[in-house]
Amino acid sequence: MLYRRLALGALGLGVCVAAACGDSTPPKDLPTGETGTPPRGDPPGTVTDGGTTPLDAALDDEDGGDGGFTLVTRDVNHVLGTGQSLSVGAQGAPVLSTTQPFDSLMFNTGPVAGGTGLAAFVPLVERSLETMSSSFAALSTQMAETELLVGLPPPRNKHRILVSVHGLGGIAYVGLKKGTAAYANGIAQVAAGKKITSDMGLTYIVRAVTNVHGESDHVSRNATYAKDLAEWQADYDRDVRAITLQRTPIPMLQTQMSSWTRYGQAQSLIPQAQLDAHVDNPGKVILVGPKYQLPYAIDGVHLTNQGYREMGEQYAKVYRAVILEGKTWEPVRPKSAKLVGTDIIVEMHAPAPPLVFDTQRVTAVANMGFELFSGAARPPPITSVTLTGPTTVKVALAAAPPAGSRLRYAFTGTPNARAGTQTGPRGNLRDSDATKSRNGYALFNWCVHFDVPVQ
Repeated sequence: MLYRRLALGALGLGVCVAAACGDSTPPKDLPTGETGTPPRGDPPGTVTDGGTTPLDAALDDEDGGDGGFTLVTRDVNHVLGTGQSLSVGAQGAPVLSTTQPFDSLMFNTGPVAGGTGLAAFVPLVERSLETMSSSFAALSTQMAETELLVGLPPPRNKHRILVSVHGLGGIAYVGLKKGTAAYANGIAQVAAGKKITSDMGLTYIVRAVTNVHGESDHVSRNATYAKDLAEWQADYDRDVRAITLQRTPIPMLQTQMSSWTRYGQAQSLIPQAQLDAHVDNPGKVILVGPKYQLPYAIDGVHLTNQGYREMGEQYAKVYRAVILEGKTWEPVRPKSAKLVGTDIIVEMHAPAPPLVFDTQRVTAVANMGFELFSGAARPPPITSVTLTGPTTVKVALAAAPPAGSRLRYAFTGTPNARAGTQTGPRGNLRDSDATKSRNGYALFNWCVHFDVPVQ
């Protein structure tokens, strides 16, 4: 197995780019003749089938293809993880993932790897807490090797994932961004991954950064969080590619925070900022979905061990779509909300239609989670919420709303309530995704928290 080949012992790893380390050999993840730092004007990180963007053609050409999307095959596929306490599995005991079903890897220092002593790869298993790492890697690998890469010659039929987390509990963006110790740990993990694989003559690429964050920026009422997410992704993309010299961009996969009521507030700026970052930075900052549908620990802020394992599989679905298949990912979210008489017709993105109102998995909430906001004016009551098509919701009102009204979903909760399926800010709208979980979960895509204008 790959991890047996890569247990190298102490290597005295440091953070450096190729030029600084005296490495003038073109790495294997650049086309022949291309050296130096990666280009700075690449299109967004997702690509479409058919070779319609320069990036798409470049990636395919790296493997001698025809310009359509082709996954760039590498021996080790590194996924970094950042964020605060949910990124490191707080309250996620006891561990569930104690054996490695594939060849997934972590550093010898564990899933939450730190920035020093990164001497070797070992099999990915959880240690003191269940993070999302193991379930993410397992389902991603399973989908790659049993569905997408079947029939390809070795090594193109394999997809080995290295996961390393460098998040810190209770830390806002200002304590995790570029220039902080946490960020430096992530860059050290990349340098270590690059060195270990280079010493073994293996190819290496960083595929994505996963991010589970937002609670501390809710507390600080960070009004620039959407821009911060874009900056965060851009910094990783630039600094990581300066080490790996890969052409492939590095998206950030994130989920909305769904626990703000536990902090004593009915509403939060952060979930909408996380959605805004997704919309404003297509293919770069990618929203997986919300977290209200997951099981929470007794504190109502962190997840249970099962919750982290389920969340990892949700991230894996998006990894498959974006990284393995080159598709654009859209969570269940509104395309438009248009007033027709006294009805608001909401056209939705839905990865796997039809949409469904589910009051079994998530306890029923008023109007399935929809609400109308009309500023200082009192909005007309919602009389019904119904599905009128596979991706269409009709919100019927008692009267026409005032100009400037906004439609909201899973937006207002009860202060101090625990997050989750029964008491937290939530809604009942999901799609019909039939992706098979490795652990028995129903991996539907639930509608994101949102606040949009009525047109």
